[in-house]
Amino acid sequence: MFGIGMPELILIAVVALIVLGPKRLPDLAKSMGRAVREFKKATSELKETLQVDGEFTEVKKAFTDFHADVNKTIHDAEKPPANPAAAPPALPADSAPPADPGPAEAPPEPGAEQKLEDLKKAFEAWSSGKPSPPDQNTDPPRTAAAPPTKDETKPT
Repeated sequence: MFGIGMPELILIAVVALIVLGPKRLPDLAKSMGRAVREFKKATSELKETLQVDGEFTEVKKAFTDFHADVNKTIHDAEKPPANPAAAPPALPADSAPPADPGPAEAPPEPGAEQKLEDLKKAFEAWSSGKPSPPDQNTDPPRTAAAPPTKDETKPT
């Protein structure tokens, strides 16, 4: 402890006892003990704070990297392919179509605007209490058949 050995500590204690007296020396020792304890507590809290700050920095860096990756992926998906050779080659006009066309493709799905218009029309019809127009592809309401009663199931 600061290069002070046992003989030096005994000498300091004797001088303190002579200067302060036997009544104030225990109070001074208690105060010194409290001060050392508070210093240790503050030091440990500072270490914990620095450790937590370091962990937060790591987490923030991870989120920043993730955000950058997502933005890059989104921007890459929005760009059309720059390589025209990557597109499938067009068939020559005089070539014959493939022998087996495979399963028939489904009709193209309506666009988002068409879906929104259909949804608006359906909502307006529903809120006005009128039946939906016949041009929409809606199934008629289905009614479930009532189960037979006990009287109907009894043999006569």
